Amino acid sequence: MTKKLENCGFKEEGFWDNLENNSIIKWNPTGKYNKTFDPEYKKFLDHFHNLPEMPQIRVGDILTGKISKISKKEIIVDINYKDSIYVEVKSADSKIVENLQINEDINVMISAIKDNPYEIKGSITELIKMDVANKLKKYYQESIALKAVVKELIPAGFMLNIEMNNINITAFMPNTLAGVNRLTAEQSQAIIGTELNVMLETLQQEKGVYVVSRKKYLESKIPECIEKVRKRRKSDPEYIYQGTVTGTKDFGIFVEFDDCLTGMIHKVNINPTHQDKIHSIKPGTVITFYVRDILKNDKIILTQILRESLWDSIRVGQVKEGTVISVKPFGALISLDEETTGLMQNTYIEKAKIKLEKGDKINVRIVSIIKDDRKIYFDFSKND
Repeated sequence: MTKKLENCGFKEEGFWDNLENNSIIKWNPTGKYNKTFDPEYKKFLDHFHNLPEMPQIRVGDILTGKISKISKKEIIVDINYKDSIYVEVKSADSKIVENLQINEDINVMISAIKDNPYEIKGSITELIKMDVANKLKKYYQESIALKAVVKELIPAGFMLNIEMNNINITAFMPNTLAGVNRLTAEQSQAIIGTELNVMLETLQQEKGVYVVSRKKYLESKIPECIEKVRKRRKSDPEYIYQGTVTGTKDFGIFVEFDDCLTGMIHKVNINPTHQDKIHSIKPGTVITFYVRDILKNDKIILTQILRESLWDSIRVGQVKEGTVISVKPFGALISLDEETTGLMQNTYIEKAKIKLEKGDKINVRIVSIIKDDRKIYFDFSKND
């Protein structure tokens, strides 16, 4: 008890010994007094006897207290002992301070303990940063999206700002991770100042910033978007979509739509005015189209022309005229029209003892159609 009372300011040498020697108090083996006192004096002793031990405070300890004062320069936190913790307010902490109130419970990390004069200094932001770091770890491990504002376009990508627990986190998004497909110059400019959903690409900070990916977030949404398109196609096959061209090939163009989906329009299904000049359709061009088919591997077939093609009507057992377009070690690729191509495997060719060459026109019988993979397998017709 002497130690408890000394910690509260009673340091006079022999004070408690004198009380006992003069029979003012008498301690029993349990450390409690067993003599009857004047009520007020007993109340005084009871008060100090029940005081908690002053803990040994160390730098790095986390203590909980009540805010007793808030100013532009400091926050004072009462930790229920004779001392308070002084928290310096820095300019970067202004948003945090705005949300604090007098008598609010708060956790403080001890940052320094000084003598002459005795002072305990603490930090609120360090704890918040630790909490933010733990949250970011969880977001990374569980692939949870974060909201970020695109602040600036730089040669390698974009600088973003993520706000969490009133702390601003700087993030970098490489050009290659800004979308499912690489953004055009116009698209890159359009997202500056906007809020995007992104995911952490790594927990390792590079030059003090986190690397994030919008592509990772968009790819996580693909199954959900595909399902929506399937349902829409079932209820309204002629629903008109709008998308952005991401690239062109000799056989068609690739289009991004619904934020995260990419489909292909075969050249015979492109608007007739562009079929002969497909490479004049530049990336970034906005076009309208229909969804024609969604294959098992989520490959999406688009069209700008609504019509029934050979692919829509072809059936197993039918005989069709085709053209050999390529001979491979595993068989011959045979085209029935510009968008319907199938394979005649070597087993059928060897059995018929017929040598096929590119450009040959032959009659083939349909032996198998795998709609979900958009694959067709041929044999020779019985008349050949």
